Amino acid sequence: MKINILDENNYFTKDEKNYFNKVIKTSMIFMELNPGSEVCISFVDDKTIRNLNNAYRCINRATDVLSFPQNDLLHNLLGDIVISVDTSKRHCVKYGVGIFEEINRLIVHGLLHLLGYDHKKKKETVLMREKESELLAKIESEN
Repeated sequence: MKINILDENNYFTKDEKNYFNKVIKTSMIFMELNPGSEVCISFVDDKTIRNLNNAYRCINRATDVLSFPQNDLLHNLLGDIVISVDTSKRHCVKYGVGIFEEINRLIVHGLLHLLGYDHKKKKETVLMREKESELLAKIESEN
């Protein structure tokens, strides 16, 4: 599995990025993805994610996570996940969780979007939340 982590603003240390790499790998293995699968995670600020959200979804505000599926099964490219660290930090305060717990949730959420899960309809939301809970429990048990 190939996992690229981009952190141009240096939010996280090398050890922390290695931890997120392990979280992603654990999730991909649990989801029984092809061992040659590739994903990219970018940690960005609110300005960057707001610009992406506006350009690709016509929503001019920051969000916590965006997923860009590649749908390139021939080359096992799953896609890109972009996470706003600024929004994540605000969510930590709002929900009373630590930054790693919040980032793990967003990684899992983004990965599920890359795999076709969605939450536009109630039935889809229930299925996606169940899968998120399963993955987060697996990650917690492995770390």
